Amino acid sequence: MSSDQTAKHGLGRVCQKVGHGLSLIFSDKTSVIYIFGLAAFYTWNLVDIFAPPLVGSGGGPAVEVSTIVSSACNVGSYIAIAVLLSRFRSFFALALAASVGAAVVVLGAWGLWSAGLVDSQAASLAYKGVTRACAAFVIVAWGMRFSELEGSALTQRALAAFCVATLAFLVIGATRGFLQCGLFALLLPLSMGLCPRDADEDIPREGTSRLLRDGASSGCGDDLPAVSARRAGVRRFLSSVWRVLLVFMLFGIVTWVMILGAQAGLSAAFPGSVVAGASFLVMACLLVASCVFKGIISYRYVYKLVLPLVMVGLLLVAAFEGFRGMGAAVVSVGFTCFDLFCFVMVATACRQSGVRAGAAFGWYRALESFVPMVALGLMAALGQLGARGGNTTLYVLVAACVLVLAVVLVFDRGNILERGRLKPDVVYPRAEALYFARQCEEAIRRYELSPREAEVLSLVVRGRSVPHIAERLYLSRGTVKTHIARIYQKLGVRDRQEMIDRIESLELPAGEQ
Repeated sequence: MSSDQTAKHGLGRVCQKVGHGLSLIFSDKTSVIYIFGLAAFYTWNLVDIFAPPLVGSGGGPAVEVSTIVSSACNVGSYIAIAVLLSRFRSFFALALAASVGAAVVVLGAWGLWSAGLVDSQAASLAYKGVTRACAAFVIVAWGMRFSELEGSALTQRALAAFCVATLAFLVIGATRGFLQCGLFALLLPLSMGLCPRDADEDIPREGTSRLLRDGASSGCGDDLPAVSARRAGVRRFLSSVWRVLLVFMLFGIVTWVMILGAQAGLSAAFPGSVVAGASFLVMACLLVASCVFKGIISYRYVYKLVLPLVMVGLLLVAAFEGFRGMGAAVVSVGFTCFDLFCFVMVATACRQSGVRAGAAFGWYRALESFVPMVALGLMAALGQLGARGGNTTLYVLVAACVLVLAVVLVFDRGNILERGRLKPDVVYPRAEALYFARQCEEAIRRYELSPREAEVLSLVVRGRSVPHIAERLYLSRGTVKTHIARIYQKLGVRDRQEMIDRIESLELPAGEQ
């Protein structure tokens, strides 16, 4: 086979994998609901930041007051959700009501502003505060739902959702007036309308979470085993996310200084369409990669993406006067990608540790929402020093990015700058077979397959037919079909190929990789 034929054959295989992966993502009704539901929220978030239908009176104090009001409402809502509200069984109904309330406030504020009954700044403050508080319920609800998914399915659906969101943002950003306001107002109710509410609460079904649920249901929630399991789950959760969240906070401060500076007219402005378009390209590439390299592309790879993006963006801002807008846009793209993958990381950590997803997402988003106020404080401090708008601000941003890099390198323990799952000196076909065998064992443990179901599974994944399995295990063909149906039901799949894809998507514990 010539080199050209080899290249064409390789490209054909890649295209086949991508097509198969995308068909699995978009052909399943539940997957489509998850994708478009989360996409509606992210579209709302992009519009609210980069192209709000209601704007204040311009830069200066209006931007600062609006940022403080929206951030304070966000932080307060997330803390209330984390501490109390996410425990309610009616939380999803409450979130739906909040999303409808946000739509009413947006339309009402726009109507009052258009009629000249209130000025633009007052209308903007009203809708910013209320909608940010209401949006907190929506994203926590989706965090609960996504925390029930396996790592690979979670990552792929989140990537697909953000690709859809960026395209929807470009469409809404091209509209004006009441049409833009109406589409913007519909996004949060649409998101919650698509959010499944048929599952019990947000506690995952595996590991520690089962022990906690059993303890609570038996009336012994304060027993020492349950308390110890709960504390162990919290420690495991924090150990897996705190480094990433620390870097996320530092990057967030850098990004929000640029966003607020652009909104206040202190630096070259950058259009939200540029950020959305660039984010779409990045996310689309990662989605394709996740289809080609199943189980390898995960939220941990965000560091390999975000660090170069932010460093290049800051270099453009600090060193090239004519490219400051482009540099700020690149930094915003990096932070936008980071935001999505932090969502994936927290959802994955909730599932693996068994902590309540409602509380975890509440506290994580509260930290994120506090970042703009920290950025405002930094800008105010620089203003007091007479450095606002000058080169000193840029030097501070570069120094902050260097600090982020130092934090990454100091606290890295092999999880951030990972080298991949398979060692380069191992023969890959054999390594892949061994890795898949361990994934089958993990599936048997995680989905609680019976010993007989485990035997049937081991034969089904090797392509054995029902008659062969029946003869091998001394069972009737009807019994074998019943076991296969139960396996499919426990794994949440419809056929053998989906079952294999589900098993291949499982992430093994750190000590078994």
